[in-house]
Amino acid sequence: MVLAADRTVGRGGARRRLRGHPAFAVPRDHTNPPATNDFTWSSAEAEAIAREACYDCHSNETDWWWATNIAPFSWLVQRDVDEGRASLNFSEWSGWLSPKGMRAAVNDGMPPVQYLIIHWGARLSDDEKKTLVDGFAASLGKDSGSPPSASPSASPSPDATTSPAAGDVEAIAAARCATCHSAQVALDYRTDSTADAAALIEDMVSRGATVTGEEKQTLVDYFTR
Repeated sequence: MVLAADRTVGRGGARRRLRGHPAFAVPRDHTNPPATNDFTWSSAEAEAIAREACYDCHSNETDWWWATNIAPFSWLVQRDVDEGRASLNFSEWSGWLSPKGMRAAVNDGMPPVQYLIIHWGARLSDDEKKTLVDGFAASLGKDSGSPPSASPSASPSPDATTSPAAGDVEAIAAARCATCHSAQVALDYRTDSTADAAALIEDMVSRGATVTGEEKQTLVDYFTR
C-alpha cells in the first residue's frame, strides 16, 4: 500500500487528497520483554488484584489484545505501557515502592480512567484497595500503615529529635521522601520553576509526607538549582 498525501493549490482555491497516513494505517506489533526479577507475592488474593488492575501497564506480562495492534490506538497504548513500566515494573522489581506509595497510588486515580473504560473489572473497591495494599506490604514484610481511607492529616508532625540537619538535602530526602519511593527519585528531580517545585512538595504533604518549612525551602532550592 502506498501512503501519500497530495495537495494542489491554484487560483481557484486549494484541493487536498489524502490517500492514507502512516499513523492511522500501519499496524503495531507488541512484545513483552522477559521478566528479570519478578516481585514475589505472599498473598494470592492481592496478587490476583494486582494482575487484574496493574500488570498490563506495570509488568512485562501485558495482555496485548487485538485492538492494541491497530493504529492509532496501538501507539497510545504502547506509550502508556512504556511509561507505566518505567515508573514501576513488577517483572523487573527494583524495591523502590513502599506500601505507603502503593496506597497513595490506588487512592489517587490508579488504574487510570482510560484503562477502566475498556477494563471495567480493574475498577477497585475500597476493600480491594485495602487487600492489595495489605498484601503488598505483607509481601515486603512491612506494615501497610494506615488503611487506604485514612486522612493524610493523621500523619505525625516532624519531630525535632529525628529531623535531618538543616540544609542536608540527602538526609531530608531519605527522611521525608523514602516512605513512598526511593530518596534518589527525589534527588533526581529538577525544574526551572520555583512554583512547580513548591507544588510538588505540597502534593507530597497531601499524601502524608511531613516536611518542615525550612526543609521545604531547602528542597525547593535544590530542585531549582
